[in-house]
Amino acid sequence: ELIFGEDAGGAAITLDAAGMDVQGALRAGSETCVYDTELTITLHGSRPTDLDIYGKSPTATPSYKGISVNGGIISMHGKRHFPTWSRLAEKVPIGQNYLLLQEHVNWEAGQEVLLTTTAVHDSRDWHRNEVMTIDYVVDNPIPGVVGSAVHFTSPATYAHIANNGYQAEVGLLSRNIKIQGAADDSEPTDPDTGGCTGNGHFGVNFKPCPWTSTTGFGGHIMVHSGGKGYMEGVELYRMGQTNVLGRYPFHWHQLGNACSDCYFRANSIHRSFYRCISIHGTHNTTVSENVAYDVDGYCYYLEDGVEEDNTISFNLAAHIHPVSNVVADSGGGQTITPFVQSRDLILPADATASGYYITNLHNDIIGNAASGGWAGFALPVLHSPIGANRDVNMRPGNRLTKVFDGNVAHSTGWWWSHAGAFYSGGSLYYSSGDDTLLEYNAGRDQSKGTRSPCLVDKCVENNNCGSYCYEGERAWYKLTNNKVFMTASPSLNSWSGRMEVIRFEAHDVALGMEALQDGFGIDQLLVECRSGEEWVIPGNRPDYVSANGFFWYDTGQGHIISSSTFRNCGARNANNAYDTSPTRGCDTNEINGCSSGSTVWGFLTHSDQFTPELMQATSGITYEDCGRRFKLVDFKDNNTPSSVSGRAQNWIDTDGSASGLNEPTIMASGLTDAGNWWKVDSNVLDDPEAPLAFIKVNDGNERGLGHIRLRWKDEIHNTVGNGSSKACTPSDNWQNCGTCYNGLKVDGSGDPYCPALGRIRHIGSKFDLTNDPTGGLPITANAEVAGLTGGFAWLLQLDDGPPKSLKIDQIEVDPVETPMVLAIPYDSGTSFSITAHAAYCSSCVETFFAVNSVDHVRASQGNTYYYDEATKLLYVRIIQTPQTYLTEWHLWNLDDLNMGGGPKTHALDRFTFSGITLPSFAYGPYLQIEADCAEGAISGHCATTPSYVEPEVCPPDYIQVSYDKCCVSEGSSDCYIPTFPPTFSPTPQPTFGQGDNLVLNPGFESGLTDWYANSGLIQIDTSQAHSGTQSVLATGRTSTWNGPQQTMIERMSANKTYRISCWAKLKGITSSDTLKLTLRIDDDVGGRKWLGISNTINNQDWTLIQGDIAVNVAGTLTGIDLYAEGPAVGVEYYVDDVSAIEVSSGGRSLESARSSTQPQHEDVEMQAASGAVVSPMFALLAVVPIFLWYQWK
Repeated sequence: ELIFGEDAGGAAITLDAAGMDVQGALRAGSETCVYDTELTITLHGSRPTDLDIYGKSPTATPSYKGISVNGGIISMHGKRHFPTWSRLAEKVPIGQNYLLLQEHVNWEAGQEVLLTTTAVHDSRDWHRNEVMTIDYVVDNPIPGVVGSAVHFTSPATYAHIANNGYQAEVGLLSRNIKIQGAADDSEPTDPDTGGCTGNGHFGVNFKPCPWTSTTGFGGHIMVHSGGKGYMEGVELYRMGQTNVLGRYPFHWHQLGNACSDCYFRANSIHRSFYRCISIHGTHNTTVSENVAYDVDGYCYYLEDGVEEDNTISFNLAAHIHPVSNVVADSGGGQTITPFVQSRDLILPADATASGYYITNLHNDIIGNAASGGWAGFALPVLHSPIGANRDVNMRPGNRLTKVFDGNVAHSTGWWWSHAGAFYSGGSLYYSSGDDTLLEYNAGRDQSKGTRSPCLVDKCVENNNCGSYCYEGERAWYKLTNNKVFMTASPSLNSWSGRMEVIRFEAHDVALGMEALQDGFGIDQLLVECRSGEEWVIPGNRPDYVSANGFFWYDTGQGHIISSSTFRNCGARNANNAYDTSPTRGCDTNEINGCSSGSTVWGFLTHSDQFTPELMQATSGITYEDCGRRFKLVDFKDNNTPSSVSGRAQNWIDTDGSASGLNEPTIMASGLTDAGNWWKVDSNVLDDPEAPLAFIKVNDGNERGLGHIRLRWKDEIHNTVGNGSSKACTPSDNWQNCGTCYNGLKVDGSGDPYCPALGRIRHIGSKFDLTNDPTGGLPITANAEVAGLTGGFAWLLQLDDGPPKSLKIDQIEVDPVETPMVLAIPYDSGTSFSITAHAAYCSSCVETFFAVNSVDHVRASQGNTYYYDEATKLLYVRIIQTPQTYLTEWHLWNLDDLNMGGGPKTHALDRFTFSGITLPSFAYGPYLQIEADCAEGAISGHCATTPSYVEPEVCPPDYIQVSYDKCCVSEGSSDCYIPTFPPTFSPTPQPTFGQGDNLVLNPGFESGLTDWYANSGLIQIDTSQAHSGTQSVLATGRTSTWNGPQQTMIERMSANKTYRISCWAKLKGITSSDTLKLTLRIDDDVGGRKWLGISNTINNQDWTLIQGDIAVNVAGTLTGIDLYAEGPAVGVEYYVDDVSAIEVSSGGRSLESARSSTQPQHEDVEMQAASGAVVSPMFALLAVVPIFLWYQWK
């Protein structure tokens, strides 16, 4: 062992070495007796000249200019300074020689301190970081308000921001134990001399000069071969060896689980030439409270993607540079040319070097801060591990989050308009040309697949990491309480990977969030596009930077945003329909202004190829001093001509808070090219600036949304986006031409790429050519349709005549809540064969049968059709069906359980978040209409098109006032509500047998799906679980009956006995209390009663509550809910593994805590975990069916 002792007189100790090989132990101090005097170890050695493309060299052995802990122990414990970094309590102006900190510090005179930038940009060429020397420290200068005042020997050169939303970090760089590379052989010999240019960003186009600063060669520490590493209170200076594999300031190398007690904490790393700390093939370590500054390459680094269960917490990373100054510098597109491994860039991902490189999210990432870098937190997609672990059977990109909470990033995202401060994107893989060399695509690269977090490890279960993750197996990455500020790009961008983003804050940003992935749930988002602080930015033109809140993507998504606030977003322009405040939004000033096209909400509308389905919903949206709210963004042609995606835009505003109507609203395209497709009645409100149409859901009985794709001739539809430069015209016969591109509207000859081939409109005289001269919504070769359902019918008319064969797929609709009926004109004498088909099952076919009226079709189970001889119209109801089976045909509800076997939970694909459900189409199932008619001159179409006769949709004395309503006159409340005939071919809902658990999501492993709060709040907790990985926490309880609740009416029956149970545990200091598990039963004769069971629970162990309850009613069972209640007001408790099992028919309860026909409490409001309060009216709507495709839970 080599043990450094302290000189009795306090003299400093210095050691110079070419390297050390530690097979025993290297010690300085201990955890209980820290090293209190100065110790400096200087490592010497010149850069080898024989490094290869893999960063290896026979010369660069582990002990060469380094400390190689070769099976031994390094245990170094310097003087404890706490905290190692803090944040400003007050702004620091230029010229001030002191700062105020939020926390008390024991820092000392003469120590160096980092004051991070709060400018928008950070690079070697242009930054506003400062390293200051402490003169003296005053503790508690303003009692109860400020922790410490730190005075410096010189004044600040730059201003540093501190406000209520965000503050600059201040980090201590000096430590009394210092390990460093020698001054004469560590610095790079090829520094960047400046003057290079690249892509323009906000009026300036400088960038680092590539392939410079390639020769930095500091010292390093490597713990390997079963060694142990314990480091605290140590300063690492001039460490790291550029592009030398494994030679980092500190490196745990391939230790597996053998170093679970190891830690690297309260240290500083600055002037590093290659990273900060690498965790490589090692698990369960702790990296905490470190300060890193001026670093080449990713700083906190999970090397191969296999590293799990580590804790990376409360660290600071600042002023991070791309390795060899090769930076992924790009413009506004979604792609970046891949980087390939080379001698001067052995990890090509270092072109996007950021503070944190999280290749595997199954780690605890808590409370960290990132200043500068290409991004702050980089979450690259690795579809397989790399390096020494490339043969490990796992997919790092799919590993589930443990905890990702409380992290902050700022002054980053400069080099690309999609480089989010939190960036889930970029793919790292081995080259197809040479599978020993790595490639990195920093942009949107899904060629190797996407992230797909899954509750089942497909690598183990199927020995195929790419196996499909079914609906019942899907998981979500969870990011909580994170923050971004001063970033001229998205605060968060994710190209792939289902996410739940909770309590995210973005201040002074270009875009609040960019989420380009299906299954994105966002709750309690705060976007403050401009805070009023001065934007310090190269070129001094903040007015070139947008102030956008959130952009909806154009296809294949599922986004739900709840309980979120937008503040000072959107341009301040002449349109003040929503807010007349003179300070609303932002103007174009050069201090803190924004671009004139900024908007709170944006819709991507440039594409004819990629078009929206039913993708987006909101609730609980708040605006504070915002400017422009909505914008259809066509960056190609400004919606002239319009695109398929522009005309199909739709958004369900469940409570009207986003639209400002404060009632359920469908927001949809207001483009004139869509005709009256969305402008269905006189109550539709227009936002001409967006343009959008606001449709009031409650103005009709069954209003909702639906989506279908039509295919009648493959040679037409196969031209969509096929790459031909020539637009298809009638003379081309769909050969050697193309249609409907991603942005291009016309070819070189001026011919449109995506012309109308027909129209679709709502049935009824209100939508005829007299009232809508456009003829309705254009149908193109990309024949996707999204529109309002619940009306009389959609009328499809193709220019070439009725189709002989029509395939309808990609169906999205809630079949129970809102009927979707399609009408097509066919001449008399045409016969029809109409069938529904499931995917992957040739025998799964449902044959439709004819009925005698449109009303029968509309009210049917979705397997009927009607041909009207008077109007020559065929009517078919279109419903969404399960993907792989059609047994027991019925109107499947979005909550119906899967009966087809396999891991799917629900019969219909869907995305549920925050009490809102969006239907999602499944690939494969389809509806086929075959018309037996004489073929005309145009193949695939009937020879004759009947003269159109508009159906009379209203009874006598009523006129059509909307697509779904008839009234005595416009504006009259005397309206006709049709009564539909009995449905045909009913099939009972699936039933559960004795022994089945009737509770959905009983262990909360699918989050809060199928649960809601019986007032108060409920939230998922991953720190406690009786089984599985999480439980539900009942919190915010203002009454004893507050707790988790589930509706059971579809699964419990009258006059049967059920054994109900759950496991519960108290949270907090209350040692014991009573928990009740209650059934609230509604009987149309006997009224409401409560039956329950109870037990005493404690805060130490999980306790079972179990008993039998007989559900006996005098009349008809109209409602039944299961919920937990009982502990005193304010007491929080966990619940897990809830069960309800039928044990007999009829009988008596074995245990009944209470039974009463008088209300014990009122369900005055329901409150979701997000904190959004649903009014009593909506509480009623949650029980009584409403005719909308979305649902409140």
